[in-house]
Amino acid sequence: MKVSKKNYWLYTLIFIGLVVGVYGIFILTGKSFIWEGDGLAQHYPVLEKFYTWLHGGSLSGWSWNLGPGADKLTTFSYYVLGDPFSYLIWFFPKHHIEMGYNLLILLRLYVSGLAFMLFARQRHFKPGSQMLGTLTYTFTGYSLYVSIRHPFFLLPMILFPLLAYGIDHIYAGKTWLPLAIFTGLALVSNFYFAYILAIGSLFYAVLRYLSIRETIHQKGWPLITKLVGAGLLGFLLAGVLFIPSLIGVLTSTRATGNFANGYFIYPISYYLRLPNALITTGNPMRFWANLGLAGLTFLSLMYVVRHARRYLWFDIGLLILGVGSLLPEVAAIMNGGTTPSQRWLLLGCLAFSLAVMHFIDALPRLDRSDISAMIAGTLVLLGLVWAANGFIFSNQTHDLVVYGILLLTLGAIAVGHFYQWSRHRVIWTLLGLLCVNIIANGYGYFSPNAGGASNQLLHRGVATKFQKNFYDGAEDYVKAQPGFKRSSISKYYYYSNDAKTNMGMNLGAHDIMSYFSIQDGSVGEFSEELANSQFKMNKPINQADSRTTMSNLLGVNYIFARSNQLKTQAFPYGYVPVKKNGKVLTYKDRPVHDLGNNYNTVILKSKYALPLAYLQTKQLSAKQFAQLNGSDKEQALTYGALTDQKVKGVKTATYRSHSRDLGYQTRADRSTVLDNLKQVATFRKQGNQMDPAKITTTKSSLMQTNQDRAVHITDDKARLKRLTGQNRQALAQNKQTNQQSLHKMISDNQNMPVTYRLHLNDPKQAKGTELYLELDGIKADRLSVRDKYQAAKNTKAFGNQAFSGIERINQLRSGLWNQSDGAYSVTATTSNNVSSFNQLGQTNLSDYQPKHHVLLNLGYSNKTRRNIKLTFQGVKSLSFKSAKVIAVPFGSQYAKRMTHLQQQGLQGLNVQENRVTGTAHAAQTSVLTTSIPYNSGWKLTVDGKQQPITKVNVGFVGARLTAGTHKIVLTYRTPGQRVGMLMTALGVLGLLIAGSYYYWWYRRRR
Repeated sequence: MKVSKKNYWLYTLIFIGLVVGVYGIFILTGKSFIWEGDGLAQHYPVLEKFYTWLHGGSLSGWSWNLGPGADKLTTFSYYVLGDPFSYLIWFFPKHHIEMGYNLLILLRLYVSGLAFMLFARQRHFKPGSQMLGTLTYTFTGYSLYVSIRHPFFLLPMILFPLLAYGIDHIYAGKTWLPLAIFTGLALVSNFYFAYILAIGSLFYAVLRYLSIRETIHQKGWPLITKLVGAGLLGFLLAGVLFIPSLIGVLTSTRATGNFANGYFIYPISYYLRLPNALITTGNPMRFWANLGLAGLTFLSLMYVVRHARRYLWFDIGLLILGVGSLLPEVAAIMNGGTTPSQRWLLLGCLAFSLAVMHFIDALPRLDRSDISAMIAGTLVLLGLVWAANGFIFSNQTHDLVVYGILLLTLGAIAVGHFYQWSRHRVIWTLLGLLCVNIIANGYGYFSPNAGGASNQLLHRGVATKFQKNFYDGAEDYVKAQPGFKRSSISKYYYYSNDAKTNMGMNLGAHDIMSYFSIQDGSVGEFSEELANSQFKMNKPINQADSRTTMSNLLGVNYIFARSNQLKTQAFPYGYVPVKKNGKVLTYKDRPVHDLGNNYNTVILKSKYALPLAYLQTKQLSAKQFAQLNGSDKEQALTYGALTDQKVKGVKTATYRSHSRDLGYQTRADRSTVLDNLKQVATFRKQGNQMDPAKITTTKSSLMQTNQDRAVHITDDKARLKRLTGQNRQALAQNKQTNQQSLHKMISDNQNMPVTYRLHLNDPKQAKGTELYLELDGIKADRLSVRDKYQAAKNTKAFGNQAFSGIERINQLRSGLWNQSDGAYSVTATTSNNVSSFNQLGQTNLSDYQPKHHVLLNLGYSNKTRRNIKLTFQGVKSLSFKSAKVIAVPFGSQYAKRMTHLQQQGLQGLNVQENRVTGTAHAAQTSVLTTSIPYNSGWKLTVDGKQQPITKVNVGFVGARLTAGTHKIVLTYRTPGQRVGMLMTALGVLGLLIAGSYYYWWYRRRR
């Protein structure tokens, strides 16, 4: 292989072959590359919205289709704006966006290999080494994983070798302009990538300098000046996107994340899974530790580690990677002081492929001791996998194929050495084995017969159809209504209360739901202040928990609901079905494979939703507001506006709560708890199951005609009495604890959570109210390995089954490999509503926040409700400082108050992308109150004169207005955009000047 363009052509041919082998499984399964999780919820709808903006609109400014409204540039800079490949979607027909989504993934993957080959050529590795290194870099486990999960995460795989190329270019005494350009691309691509790549480039620059410092002609300040100058010029070039996105990140909901999710070390299961994750794919690894190296890469690492003197600084880099992969603190630092995600290990892919090229170049120097070291390293790896699994090989069957390829690769290297094969023969043999290895890794991850990742992908065409039919066409009615309207969906409209989709943003109904990595911090503050149980950092509002007043404050005029929910599901007060010709307007179900809800859609319209902008003639006391609970806070906001500072000339309202705490009795459901021998007999009779929903054997007559000791207790009574006594005692103690009110929810000694019912003392008090369950001082008791072991042991005893030694060992293995991360859920059920909240576990790398206080909406009803059923799962027990049932009344007073505020709305309200106008008629000094998310980019003019804006109602745009009739104009411009554009202009100018100088200098030297 000659160092020429032939290498690129050969790489292209091999890439095509490998893509067919690796991704061909999707043809057989009929799947697209769109993941049913974030692929459908974020990446595909974002790309479709981006497509719309490219074909007509602006890429900056404000959009009312991003939740309650958000900055385009800030929100989309994380996904597509800085990704040059995303702009290619412009060339696809609109009905083929899904095909474009798939093809752009493969293009990014292909270019990552080209970028590495450019880097490898400059390092002067031999052609064969370059090819093998490029392939191991292009098709790592990380690349395979992100290609179908988060496609734009392939960008740093392209950028890092380019940055390393730019650094080496300077060390070679050449121009620093490539580094400046690639730095600009990195900063534009994504602030998150830019942060990781900056740290990675710094380490690369230092380690590379230390390894070749004797050969560098230009040192000291001249060298530093070039490196720093390139970085500064790149920073200027990226300003147009980087500055606004940086401002957005610093004011987002993520700015207050927990460092390393509270971990000091990772759970032991992480370390147990790590050895097997080194060269296999398809095995679930938490914390994004997706390695999946080829067997050749692993053997190459063994070689460079053994020759530490020759590769000293390179091995130090490997050591830093290795130690960092074991410590959550390092991962958190690499993620900007937030989650312990190992995404930063993508930097290691460059080091791993460098090791491959070092090894292939060194093939002529290979000796017996090197072969012995590789054999020893392979045996150690297999030993670690065996030990971590509990001294058994319980791996997936496909893993054995991967380990077999590792042994074949080792055998080929050994045979080539001892039989003195030519370098050409060895390289082609290793190339063949590497291609087989890559295909096997892809099959192991994607195939439903192995890792099964393709099972989590949507069938081709489904995403496109689902996007179009998300509301069954009901959005057409909403869009046809005059004026600016917002909408939401009902709870469980798609059977999932965790409404994570962004499909609504492409349908023009102004859905308040949004799911983005960067969310406006002011919206999050509003949601948290009102104790919205659905709040998450990247989903701050969701459906506003279907709360009446919160929905009305946000201006939710319409709710899309399933037709079968009208008589069974609680809806917010004042939301009534839209009718046509006296009948409920119904939109026929448009079924979508795997995603539809199989019901027609109806629309509910609110009588009391507030306009986007209106006047409040009173203000609230910030001190009093801070002392209210979440349900009272939202009610208080209908009496007056809450402002950052007291507004001169506006009266202060004293809020008087009309809500009431309802007394109740707590009763634990003993029917599923084995607390006597009769229950044990029933347990055995019903197939060792007490949960009515899971009982498989219900015909007691069958057991009566076939009586045996499996049902009737004839021995082991002493142990069974002891175990049932434990449950009786636990229930008795729990009853005492919950005597006054609910304070603790427990599990039995099988770790089966006990169901509770809160019986209201006076059910009539709940009539005509929206009920809330307020839980304060929440503490969860996680299930330990010992808890799980003891529960399994107890269950075997209750079922009269043997708990053999091997079963005990397997239970311990399972407990260690599946340690609790603290995740749990609580579900509350009333006669007309089901509501729940989830505490995400520490292993969640996007939204983990410990919940100590929850206000759960149980729904509105004009009928009597007598009890609340509470269930939980995921932890051993939950305890509370207090658990209150709060009834918030709705009726004529509420209707009068909200109607008055509606009448105070701006007249002639006109809402455009970056402009809101209207006329205010203020009888007295008032507070202009809006539900426009607060952002420093908004500017206000009153009667043509600029006036300062203030934050109202915790998170929205507002201002003081004097008495009289005023022309209101609100305009928006992305914060930092002008500064960013100026920086980019200076950067381009600097690039042209420097480029001209180097061109002149180069011509002069020639």
